[in-house]
Amino acid sequence: MIDNLKKEIKLPEIIPLFPLTGVVMFPDTYLPLNIFEPRYLKMIDQAISDGNRLVGMIQPKSSKDTDDKLSFFRVGCAGKIVKFEETEDNRYLITLKGLSRFNLISEKINDNNFREGNIGWENFSEDLKINVKSSDFDTLKTTLKKYFKLKNIRVNMDAIDDFKDYNFVDQITMICPLANNEKQLLLETLSILKRKKLLQTILDSYLSEENISNISKH
Repeated sequence: MIDNLKKEIKLPEIIPLFPLTGVVMFPDTYLPLNIFEPRYLKMIDQAISDGNRLVGMIQPKSSKDTDDKLSFFRVGCAGKIVKFEETEDNRYLITLKGLSRFNLISEKINDNNFREGNIGWENFSEDLKINVKSSDFDTLKTTLKKYFKLKNIRVNMDAIDDFKDYNFVDQITMICPLANNEKQLLLETLSILKRKKLLQTILDSYLSEENISNISKH
């Protein structure tokens, strides 16, 4: 099935930015968001009124910085608002569908007190191509189960076995409690095959650290 969002899309040079520490989004993934701050309510209003409905998700480098002095990683991902609901207590519940990663060239706070970014898309042109290829995730799934057990995370293991989406790696990266810089490194890795290898290495390192810790206790 052809993804209509990727057909003949023209990406703008300036988009609103939604900075969230520890949150990354990838092309062809879905990210639900609960919007309640007044400035970000205005951001969503603007994105919808502009017609392109794009929001750029990006991580601040440090959660300790004050809001007016935030510095950002240079790669984020733009998503299109594909679901929108306004609640009785004046919140927006939205869902973004990831379209393409981007390089952040510059950013500024606008008159509505949210950030807008000047964006470069060239390095991630492959993100806009429709990908229907799957891959073999057996080794990764086995490692992932051990990782969830290590972290005492309760998951439906059968659901993991049944997962066949080509971007399994990206979806797992979004939900796993990895370190912020690890998620960012995966986001900045161009190909999904390289992301698969990198995620495997990261998970293996957590398991190796636990094994070393167990040995040292005996």
